[in-house]
Amino acid sequence: MIGHMIMSQGSYHRNGTTGEWNWPIDKEAGPDGKGDNYLDWKTWLGPAPKRPYDADRFFRFRKYWDYSGGIATDLFFHVVSPLQICWGEAQYPTRVSGAGGIYVFKDEREVPDTFHLMADYAKGHSLVLSSSMANSQHIPGLIRGHNGTIIMVEHGQFERTTPNIMVRPEPEFGPGPFPTGGAEYTQKFGRKEFAIPVDNSKDMMTRHIENFLGCMRTREKPHLDVETAARAQVVINLAVEAYRDGHTLYWDEKNWKASTKPVKA
Repeated sequence: MIGHMIMSQGSYHRNGTTGEWNWPIDKEAGPDGKGDNYLDWKTWLGPAPKRPYDADRFFRFRKYWDYSGGIATDLFFHVVSPLQICWGEAQYPTRVSGAGGIYVFKDEREVPDTFHLMADYAKGHSLVLSSSMANSQHIPGLIRGHNGTIIMVEHGQFERTTPNIMVRPEPEFGPGPFPTGGAEYTQKFGRKEFAIPVDNSKDMMTRHIENFLGCMRTREKPHLDVETAARAQVVINLAVEAYRDGHTLYWDEKNWKASTKPVKA
């Protein structure tokens, strides 16, 4: 419909006065607590680095690298997985980078309050994700093609409903070696943007659960299966590693590992 896919974009933005993930701390709870207030700190740490009990780390764990990737691992999956489904073929990235910093919430946190992901894919397109926990303005969630754009969520919030998915054609230019649009596109879709209505008769969580349970009975492939999820999670984890290490990372799909040098096909 939109010609060669060029780029997908999405975002996840929030804002607040207390700083994201600064959840309330129960001062009665801890390793010395009695009854329901007892907290098994050693078991909770699991394989994470050993350290003395820290209530902030327990109740506000998403702020710390030992237990979290911050914005990326908390929120980006809600954006990347729908995009992977809409690509028609879930894909692993070839090259991933991360950027951002702690610009506003300068408390004990280690993870950035503003984070950006950029990734390239072997099929010839890129992924760009923008996020901040200090500004609530999203960018539209969309897929760009050479001939047109599919705007999945104009308001940018993938977890909210939208009445329509919009298809917006690119202006028609040609002749030339790389003309946009053309007679075939115009014949099928015209030259004006159009809306594809979205059925919102049921909320998204209900549909998601129904699809999963239905596939358990029929053994069909669910909309979001484990293979698609893995491809979404790999790009997220690589972006976090790239940010922390200060390197662009390359994904070796065959050996299932990251490298700081390009991987030969």
